[in-house]
Amino acid sequence: MMAIRRVVALAVAVAFSGAFVLAQSAKPDTKKRSKEEQREIEQVVKLVDGVMGGEPAPTDIQMAITPYFLKSQEQRTFVPFVLEVKGAPAADAALYIRVVDPAAEPDPKAKKVEYPWDDVHFVPAAQLASGRLNRVFMAAPGTYDVYLAIKERLPEKAPKSQVAKMGVLKQQVVVPDFQNAELSMSSVFVTDNVNMLSSPVSAEESRERPFVFGAQELIPAADMDFAKSEELSIFFQVYNAGLDQAGKPNILMEYEFHKKEGSEEKFFNKTNPQVINAENLPPQFDPAKFPVPGGISVPLSSFGEGQYRLSIKISDKVSGKVLNRDVNFEVKAS
Repeated sequence: MMAIRRVVALAVAVAFSGAFVLAQSAKPDTKKRSKEEQREIEQVVKLVDGVMGGEPAPTDIQMAITPYFLKSQEQRTFVPFVLEVKGAPAADAALYIRVVDPAAEPDPKAKKVEYPWDDVHFVPAAQLASGRLNRVFMAAPGTYDVYLAIKERLPEKAPKSQVAKMGVLKQQVVVPDFQNAELSMSSVFVTDNVNMLSSPVSAEESRERPFVFGAQELIPAADMDFAKSEELSIFFQVYNAGLDQAGKPNILMEYEFHKKEGSEEKFFNKTNPQVINAENLPPQFDPAKFPVPGGISVPLSSFGEGQYRLSIKISDKVSGKVLNRDVNFEVKAS
């Protein structure tokens, strides 16, 4: 069996360092904008209005999002996401995010349509050039149409013949319910790195750095391909666990690795079980404030090249309920 590092240490240190407290609430931008910025906002909002009205989406800029889901301190779910951008302009741009409930009935008396989330960001060219942006929205549990629009910002006195690059993405996102008292867990975060912060980020910064939790910032892996010299590091939260007589959860976490061989799988290895209960949680651990954190960091040096599936099994010893999640990844020579 592989030796697990940061087992109980992870459960305790992570929970109280702030990295795995319940996600904070996020709020859309509300600050006053200049006339030029307001004009850009109106244009990018009009782009999404047009696509929602049946107009073809501009495709100069292509996008895709990978959402993650965490329980927040309010009734809405915290949804940080990675936005991948292709064909981005070599200039600053306006990014607009709109979350739409397709089942909602419009209010004919309303002067303005209210959406579950409606936010705008002005993105510097240097950030766009990376091809990956981190952003966030919040929404109650349900199925939503998420629209993202990016429009190149042109100089105020640009010639009329100059056309801005634009793109609109529509992607359906199903937001889970973490408030129903059922045993559940957040998305599984596969990370490239965990950065320790010397100071907290501001509310404005958190809209662009939504993977900051307390004093730590998780950097989601860019892909599921890893070199043998790397580690597979995963993190997650468990919610609504049953409580024992001491008022503490009693959770068993098991991790098994299976190697894919053609259309079949073969058991490869497993870690020692990870137990989080009253014996290794400090007295001040409050299940109403802290989720149960989980995760492992496993060196891949003993893994042969190929495709693998990590099977995660979460057993609640109090309620008898079980959760299962899978992480598929590939190990390469370099």
